[in-house]
Amino acid sequence: MTPRDTTTVPPTSAFPDTAAALGAAPETTAGEYVFDPVWDQETERLRTNEAIWDPGTFERFERLGVAPGWSCLEVGAGYGSAALRLAELAQPAFGVAPERLAGRRGPVGRVVAADLETERLAWLADHGVEVWRHDLRADDLPEGAFDLIHARMVIQHLPDREAAVARLISALAPGGVLFLEDTDSLPLFRSVVSEDFLADIKASGYGLMRQAGHEPRGGHFDLAMLLDSDLTDVSAEGRVVMMQGGSDQARHYMLWLEYMRPKIVEAGLLGHDRIDQALAEMADPAHRWLSQVMISVTGRRPR
Repeated sequence: MTPRDTTTVPPTSAFPDTAAALGAAPETTAGEYVFDPVWDQETERLRTNEAIWDPGTFERFERLGVAPGWSCLEVGAGYGSAALRLAELAQPAFGVAPERLAGRRGPVGRVVAADLETERLAWLADHGVEVWRHDLRADDLPEGAFDLIHARMVIQHLPDREAAVARLISALAPGGVLFLEDTDSLPLFRSVVSEDFLADIKASGYGLMRQAGHEPRGGHFDLAMLLDSDLTDVSAEGRVVMMQGGSDQARHYMLWLEYMRPKIVEAGLLGHDRIDQALAEMADPAHRWLSQVMISVTGRRPR
Protein backbone atom coordinates (compact mmCIF):
# COMPACT_ATOMS: atom_id res chain seq x y z
CA MET A 1 0.00 0.00 0.00
CA THR A 2 1.32 3.45 -0.88
CA PRO A 3 1.48 5.77 2.17
CA ARG A 4 -0.89 8.71 1.97
CA ASP A 5 0.57 12.15 1.39
CA THR A 6 0.97 13.77 4.79
CA THR A 7 3.30 16.59 3.85
CA THR A 8 2.57 19.86 5.65
CA VAL A 9 4.11 23.04 4.31
CA PRO A 10 4.35 25.90 6.83
CA PRO A 11 2.61 28.94 5.32
CA THR A 12 5.71 31.15 5.38
CA SER A 13 7.89 28.64 3.50
CA ALA A 14 9.36 29.09 0.06
CA PHE A 15 11.27 26.14 -1.32
CA PRO A 16 13.85 25.99 -4.11
CA ASP A 17 13.74 23.20 -6.62
CA THR A 18 16.23 20.68 -5.19
CA ALA A 19 15.46 17.68 -7.41
CA ALA A 20 18.10 16.53 -9.84
CA ALA A 21 17.88 13.75 -12.36
CA LEU A 22 17.34 10.40 -10.63
CA GLY A 23 20.66 8.74 -9.91
CA ALA A 24 22.73 11.74 -10.98
CA ALA A 25 25.25 13.27 -8.61
CA PRO A 26 24.96 17.06 -8.22
CA GLU A 27 27.86 19.39 -8.91
CA THR A 28 30.00 20.18 -5.86
CA THR A 29 29.18 23.87 -5.91
CA ALA A 30 29.91 25.72 -2.68
CA GLY A 31 26.74 26.23 -0.64
CA GLU A 32 24.85 23.23 -2.00
CA TYR A 33 24.10 20.10 0.02
CA VAL A 34 26.62 17.40 -0.86
CA PHE A 35 24.16 14.51 -1.24
CA ASP A 36 21.33 14.46 -3.76
CA PRO A 37 18.05 13.67 -1.92
CA VAL A 38 16.70 11.85 -5.00
CA TRP A 39 19.81 9.75 -5.71
CA ASP A 40 18.53 6.22 -6.36
CA GLN A 41 20.50 4.81 -3.40
CA GLU A 42 19.87 7.70 -1.02
CA THR A 43 17.32 5.84 1.10
CA GLU A 44 19.80 3.02 1.73
CA ARG A 45 22.52 5.56 2.52
CA LEU A 46 20.27 7.21 5.10
CA ARG A 47 19.26 3.88 6.66
CA THR A 48 22.86 2.72 7.00
CA ASN A 49 23.74 6.08 8.55
CA GLU A 50 21.01 5.45 11.10
CA ALA A 51 22.56 2.06 11.85
CA ILE A 52 25.76 3.84 12.89
CA TRP A 53 24.44 6.76 14.90
CA ASP A 54 20.93 6.01 16.19
CA PRO A 55 21.93 4.12 19.36
CA GLY A 56 23.93 7.06 20.72
CA THR A 57 21.35 9.62 19.65
CA PHE A 58 18.48 7.69 21.24
CA GLU A 59 20.38 7.28 24.50
CA ARG A 60 20.83 11.05 24.61
CA PHE A 61 17.10 11.65 23.95
CA GLU A 62 16.36 9.66 27.09
CA ARG A 63 19.11 11.41 29.05
CA LEU A 64 17.57 14.77 28.10
CA GLY A 65 14.30 13.57 29.58
CA VAL A 66 12.05 13.58 26.49
CA ALA A 67 8.68 12.53 27.88
CA PRO A 68 4.94 12.45 27.07
CA GLY A 69 3.68 15.90 26.26
CA TRP A 70 6.90 17.27 24.78
CA SER A 71 6.80 19.14 21.48
CA CYS A 72 9.76 17.99 19.35
CA LEU A 73 11.23 18.97 15.99
CA GLU A 74 13.58 16.74 14.00
CA VAL A 75 15.38 18.87 11.38
CA GLY A 76 16.86 17.14 8.35
CA ALA A 77 14.89 14.05 9.29
CA GLY A 78 16.29 11.81 6.53
CA TYR A 79 14.42 8.51 6.60
CA GLY A 80 12.83 9.33 9.96
CA SER A 81 14.22 6.97 12.61
CA ALA A 82 15.01 9.76 15.07
CA ALA A 83 11.54 11.29 14.61
CA LEU A 84 10.00 7.87 15.24
CA ARG A 85 11.95 7.49 18.48
CA LEU A 86 10.83 10.95 19.59
CA ALA A 87 7.23 9.93 18.87
CA GLU A 88 7.67 6.84 21.04
CA LEU A 89 8.87 9.07 23.90
CA ALA A 90 6.62 12.13 23.46
CA GLN A 91 3.30 10.72 22.28
CA PRO A 92 1.04 9.39 25.09
CA ALA A 93 -0.37 6.67 22.84
CA PHE A 94 2.29 5.60 20.32
CA GLY A 95 0.87 4.97 16.87
CA VAL A 96 -2.19 7.19 17.42
CA ALA A 97 -2.29 10.46 15.51
CA PRO A 98 -2.62 13.59 17.71
CA GLU A 99 -6.06 14.52 16.34
CA ARG A 100 -7.40 11.14 17.52
CA LEU A 101 -6.24 11.86 21.07
CA ALA A 102 -8.67 14.75 21.57
CA GLY A 103 -10.59 14.35 24.80
CA ARG A 104 -8.27 11.71 26.22
CA ARG A 105 -6.53 12.28 29.53
CA GLY A 106 -2.81 12.93 29.73
CA PRO A 107 -0.41 15.22 27.93
CA VAL A 108 -0.54 15.33 24.15
CA GLY A 109 2.93 15.46 22.65
CA ARG A 110 3.84 16.68 19.19
CA VAL A 111 6.60 15.52 16.88
CA VAL A 112 7.49 17.22 13.58
CA ALA A 113 9.89 15.74 11.01
CA ALA A 114 11.24 18.41 8.64
CA ASP A 115 13.31 17.90 5.51
CA LEU A 116 13.78 19.17 1.97
CA GLU A 117 12.60 15.81 0.59
CA THR A 118 9.54 14.41 2.37
CA GLU A 119 8.35 11.46 0.30
CA ARG A 120 10.43 8.96 2.26
CA LEU A 121 8.99 10.36 5.52
CA ALA A 122 5.31 9.75 4.68
CA TRP A 123 5.23 6.50 6.68
CA LEU A 124 5.66 8.53 9.89
CA ALA A 125 2.06 9.78 9.68
CA ASP A 126 0.90 6.40 10.98
CA HIS A 127 2.91 7.12 14.12
CA GLY A 128 1.44 10.54 14.85
CA VAL A 129 4.35 12.49 13.34
CA GLU A 130 3.76 15.65 11.30
CA VAL A 131 5.91 15.98 8.16
CA TRP A 132 7.01 19.39 6.94
CA ARG A 133 8.87 20.24 3.77
CA HIS A 134 11.32 22.80 5.08
CA ASP A 135 14.58 24.46 4.02
CA LEU A 136 16.55 25.52 7.09
CA ARG A 137 18.70 27.80 4.93
CA ALA A 138 15.77 30.12 4.18
CA ASP A 139 12.51 29.13 5.89
CA ASP A 140 11.35 30.43 9.25
CA LEU A 141 10.01 28.23 12.04
CA PRO A 142 7.22 28.98 14.50
CA GLU A 143 8.50 31.09 17.37
CA GLY A 144 8.87 29.40 20.75
CA ALA A 145 7.11 26.21 19.68
CA PHE A 146 9.35 23.29 20.63
CA ASP A 147 10.66 21.73 23.83
CA LEU A 148 13.35 19.86 21.89
CA ILE A 149 14.93 20.54 18.50
CA HIS A 150 17.37 17.96 17.14
CA ALA A 151 19.49 18.11 13.98
CA ARG A 152 22.03 15.42 13.10
CA MET A 153 24.67 15.93 10.40
CA VAL A 154 22.78 18.94 9.04
CA ILE A 155 24.38 22.15 10.28
CA GLN A 156 27.86 21.24 9.07
CA HIS A 157 26.55 21.18 5.48
CA LEU A 158 25.03 24.68 5.53
CA PRO A 159 26.70 27.78 4.09
CA ASP A 160 25.37 30.11 6.81
CA ARG A 161 25.44 28.00 9.94
CA GLU A 162 24.99 30.93 12.30
CA ALA A 163 21.70 31.99 10.67
CA ALA A 164 20.38 28.42 10.71
CA VAL A 165 21.19 27.96 14.38
CA ALA A 166 19.57 31.31 15.18
CA ARG A 167 16.36 30.09 13.51
CA LEU A 168 16.43 26.94 15.61
CA ILE A 169 17.01 28.85 18.83
CA SER A 170 14.09 31.17 18.11
CA ALA A 171 11.83 28.14 17.68
CA LEU A 172 12.64 26.83 21.17
CA ALA A 173 10.08 27.25 23.91
CA PRO A 174 11.32 28.74 27.19
CA GLY A 175 13.32 25.98 28.83
CA GLY A 176 13.54 24.11 25.53
CA VAL A 177 16.68 22.23 24.46
CA LEU A 178 18.62 22.53 21.21
CA PHE A 179 20.48 19.28 20.45
CA LEU A 180 22.94 19.45 17.54
CA GLU A 181 25.04 16.55 16.29
CA ASP A 182 27.80 17.01 13.73
CA THR A 183 31.06 15.23 13.10
CA ASP A 184 34.82 15.66 13.21
CA SER A 185 36.22 13.48 10.42
CA LEU A 186 39.81 13.33 11.74
CA PRO A 187 39.85 9.66 12.93
CA LEU A 188 37.81 8.23 10.05
CA PHE A 189 39.29 4.97 8.67
CA ARG A 190 42.00 4.80 11.36
CA SER A 191 42.75 1.08 11.59
CA VAL A 192 45.10 -1.59 12.86
CA VAL A 193 45.77 -2.43 9.19
CA SER A 194 47.61 0.86 8.74
CA GLU A 195 47.53 4.42 9.99
CA ASP A 196 47.01 5.30 6.33
CA PHE A 197 44.21 2.77 5.69
CA LEU A 198 41.99 4.34 3.01
CA ALA A 199 43.69 7.69 3.62
CA ASP A 200 43.70 8.55 -0.09
CA ILE A 201 39.98 7.75 -0.30
CA LYS A 202 39.23 9.98 2.66
CA ALA A 203 41.40 12.84 1.39
CA SER A 204 39.81 12.74 -2.07
CA GLY A 205 36.19 12.40 -0.97
CA TYR A 206 36.29 14.81 1.94
CA GLY A 207 38.33 17.30 -0.03
CA LEU A 208 35.57 17.53 -2.62
CA MET A 209 32.90 17.64 0.08
CA ARG A 210 34.68 20.56 1.69
CA GLN A 211 34.63 22.40 -1.64
CA ALA A 212 30.86 21.89 -1.63
CA GLY A 213 30.53 23.55 1.78
CA HIS A 214 30.79 20.59 4.15
CA GLU A 215 32.67 21.49 7.34
CA PRO A 216 34.69 18.43 8.50
CA ARG A 217 35.00 19.88 12.03
CA GLY A 218 31.29 20.65 12.23
CA GLY A 219 30.68 19.60 15.82
CA HIS A 220 33.32 22.00 17.11
CA PHE A 221 31.59 24.90 15.36
CA ASP A 222 28.23 23.81 16.84
CA LEU A 223 29.71 24.11 20.32
CA ALA A 224 31.24 27.51 19.57
CA MET A 225 27.93 28.86 18.24
CA LEU A 226 25.94 27.65 21.25
CA LEU A 227 28.51 29.06 23.66
CA ASP A 228 28.19 32.42 21.88
CA SER A 229 24.38 32.31 22.04
CA ASP A 230 21.98 33.12 24.88
CA LEU A 231 21.47 29.42 25.63
CA THR A 232 22.44 28.11 29.05
CA ASP A 233 23.77 24.76 30.29
CA VAL A 234 25.74 24.30 27.07
CA SER A 235 27.70 21.03 26.98
CA ALA A 236 29.32 18.75 24.41
CA GLU A 237 30.62 15.20 24.17
CA GLY A 238 31.93 12.96 21.42
CA ARG A 239 31.51 9.32 20.42
CA VAL A 240 32.97 7.01 17.80
CA VAL A 241 31.84 3.65 16.42
CA MET A 242 34.12 0.80 15.39
CA MET A 243 33.19 -0.46 11.92
CA GLN A 244 33.56 -4.01 10.66
CA GLY A 245 33.89 -4.54 6.95
CA GLY A 246 30.81 -5.98 5.29
CA SER A 247 28.40 -4.80 8.00
CA ASP A 248 25.40 -2.52 7.49
CA GLN A 249 27.45 0.24 9.10
CA ALA A 250 30.37 -0.34 6.72
CA ARG A 251 27.89 -0.33 3.85
CA HIS A 252 27.23 3.33 4.61
CA TYR A 253 30.80 4.25 3.74
CA MET A 254 30.68 2.10 0.63
CA LEU A 255 27.61 4.02 -0.53
CA TRP A 256 29.36 7.30 0.29
CA LEU A 257 32.26 6.26 -1.92
CA GLU A 258 29.98 5.10 -4.74
CA TYR A 259 28.23 8.46 -4.64
CA MET A 260 31.51 10.38 -4.64
CA ARG A 261 33.13 8.12 -7.28
CA PRO A 262 32.21 10.17 -10.40
CA LYS A 263 33.37 13.38 -8.73
CA ILE A 264 36.66 11.86 -7.58
CA VAL A 265 37.41 10.36 -11.00
CA GLU A 266 36.36 13.48 -12.91
CA ALA A 267 38.63 15.59 -10.70
CA GLY A 268 41.53 13.29 -11.53
CA LEU A 269 42.16 12.42 -7.88
CA LEU A 270 41.81 8.62 -8.11
CA GLY A 271 40.91 6.09 -10.78
CA HIS A 272 38.14 3.50 -10.87
CA ASP A 273 40.60 0.68 -10.11
CA ARG A 274 41.64 2.25 -6.80
CA ILE A 275 38.03 2.94 -5.87
CA ASP A 276 37.06 -0.67 -6.65
CA GLN A 277 39.94 -1.86 -4.48
CA ALA A 278 38.82 0.38 -1.60
CA LEU A 279 35.24 -0.91 -1.86
CA ALA A 280 36.54 -4.47 -1.62
CA GLU A 281 38.52 -3.52 1.49
CA MET A 282 35.42 -1.97 3.06
CA ALA A 283 33.46 -5.15 2.34
CA ASP A 284 36.07 -7.43 3.94
CA PRO A 285 34.97 -8.58 7.45
CA ALA A 286 38.65 -8.86 8.41
CA HIS A 287 38.94 -5.07 8.31
CA ARG A 288 37.85 -2.82 11.18
CA TRP A 289 38.14 0.94 11.34
CA LEU A 290 36.90 3.99 13.22
CA SER A 291 34.02 6.23 12.24
CA GLN A 292 34.18 9.98 12.48
CA VAL A 293 33.73 11.49 15.94
CA MET A 294 30.08 12.45 16.42
CA ILE A 295 29.99 15.54 18.62
CA SER A 296 26.71 16.03 20.49
CA VAL A 297 26.08 19.59 21.67
CA THR A 298 23.15 20.73 23.79
CA GLY A 299 21.97 24.05 25.18
CA ARG A 300 18.82 25.25 26.92
CA ARG A 301 16.78 28.38 26.24
CA PRO A 302 16.30 30.38 29.46
CA ARG A 303 12.81 30.29 30.94
